[in-house]
Amino acid sequence: MKKIISVVSLCIIILSTAHAVDAQTTGVLKHIVIITFKPDASADSIKALDDIYTGLSKSPLVKDFDLGVDISTRNKGTLKHVYATTFASKEDMVAYAKIPEYQKLFKISLSVADDVSVVDYWKNK
Repeated sequence: MKKIISVVSLCIIILSTAHAVDAQTTGVLKHIVIITFKPDASADSIKALDDIYTGLSKSPLVKDFDLGVDISTRNKGTLKHVYATTFASKEDMVAYAKIPEYQKLFKISLSVADDVSVVDYWKNK
């Protein structure tokens, strides 16, 4: 139940953050998701999550996308993936969250994620 509440809270944060940045009108909107995986998360589940993010990156709403694995020595023994998506506007980010494939991210992450962090910010050109 705690995980479901966390995922629902994450969705609310993502959408409310998009509305909170109304004043920004220049640059691009960066959406960073960092997922810390459970120690027993299967490689297949992690790959499925990576594949969904990669598939979503093909959307015309997405201006740029990066996927990486944390290699920091501070997090030794902890597997974290970073998904960085760039949008031209907050409207594009909100529309992206409505893509049916996007909802699959939450179904998979519930079973494999130990923690999820999200950061949205405007990057000036």
